Amino acid sequence: MPKYSQPQDDALYLEPADLQGSLGLALKVDRVLFHERTQYQDLHILQCGPLGRVLLLDGIIQTTEMDEAGYHEMLVHVPLLTHPAPSRVLIIGGGDGGTLREVLKHPTVQRVDMCEIDGGVVEAAKRYFPGLATGFSDPRLNLTIGDGVAFVREAAQPYDAILIDSSDPDGPAEGLFGQAFYQSVKKALAPGGVGAALAESYYLYQDLIRDTFAVLEGIFPYACYYTAQVPTYNSGLIGFALMTTSAYPLSPPDPMRVHELIPLRYYTEAAHRAAFALPRPALELLPPRIAQMQENIFATGRGGLAGLADL
Repeated sequence: MPKYSQPQDDALYLEPADLQGSLGLALKVDRVLFHERTQYQDLHILQCGPLGRVLLLDGIIQTTEMDEAGYHEMLVHVPLLTHPAPSRVLIIGGGDGGTLREVLKHPTVQRVDMCEIDGGVVEAAKRYFPGLATGFSDPRLNLTIGDGVAFVREAAQPYDAILIDSSDPDGPAEGLFGQAFYQSVKKALAPGGVGAALAESYYLYQDLIRDTFAVLEGIFPYACYYTAQVPTYNSGLIGFALMTTSAYPLSPPDPMRVHELIPLRYYTEAAHRAAFALPRPALELLPPRIAQMQENIFATGRGGLAGLADL
């Protein structure tokens, strides 16, 4: 875990830098609202001008009120709109509540199981991020404080969707990025099920993305990489892995289902489709079959999208 300074009132805070210490973000901190050393990590909540409230875990920005919708809406609505009617959903991580809030917007969802390793994050979110934590009182939620790797491995009932809302692949989240975990995810999905997971920025985590998609290609019929613009994640974007057991992952979303999710702050039908249109530095990290499928996402002519599904 990289070293970091402690945030102070009315001072500049430098997040631990990526790219061998060459690229990092700076925050102007108005006030440190809360600080706790939980069982697993160092937790800060800051007030930072137009960014609003900011959650740090071990010195790393996890979410801000200004741009959290870009992360949470894209992690949730892309996979759930790929499934025809998700009813049972599992969230691994997501202690700030934003992913849960978005899942509960889907009218077909009847049950949400959520496993977060650090109960301190959940309690802090309830107190300091009420706009994110709205779903914790919903009767459809079954919340477990515990190990997400074990929860998925021991799942007794299959899920229509599994969403892995983790921190970076260090510390408590390290086990959520390996082959054994993704094999457990596949086993825990119902027929036709979908999954989505944090897959990082292609500028910062090339080896992780290359290794992850090499694993996913061998486990799932379809796996794709997509991105969202989130300014307070280092490099300005964040990537996700979409995994499906049968559904073609690049199909356009149903406009009627999208309308049911309003209000939305980031997600649109066009943003959903465009998120899979990748520049060459990202495509070069993916296995050839996946890269070819995504490079041709907007192809027309012979076969169209249906033809591309056979690649």
